[in-house]
Amino acid sequence: MEVSQVNQAENEKMSRIIVPPVAIRIDDAWVYIIEVVPHDWIDGKKHYLVSCYVEWGGYRSQVFTLDVTSNKELEYKLRTEIAKMKLMIMSGKTELFKKV
Repeated sequence: MEVSQVNQAENEKMSRIIVPPVAIRIDDAWVYIIEVVPHDWIDGKKHYLVSCYVEWGGYRSQVFTLDVTSNKELEYKLRTEIAKMKLMIMSGKTELFKKV
């Protein structure tokens, strides 16, 4: 298989390309994606390290990284992080976040 055929096959697997920085709204929170770094696991699976931070309720999280394999998994993990952030803020544990 030629190099151009390999590149074409890889491009056909991509469903959507996101070029950071980008801001998206999920569950009434703003998520800022700063960087997306692709990497391959030992078993050959393609993974992405997504660096981002969340703003909600006048607070901003620290930058954190998620290891994901798809946009659907990224959205699921972001919803989880947002829920954890909301619970901490509502319970008064705001010292981990920056007031914005």
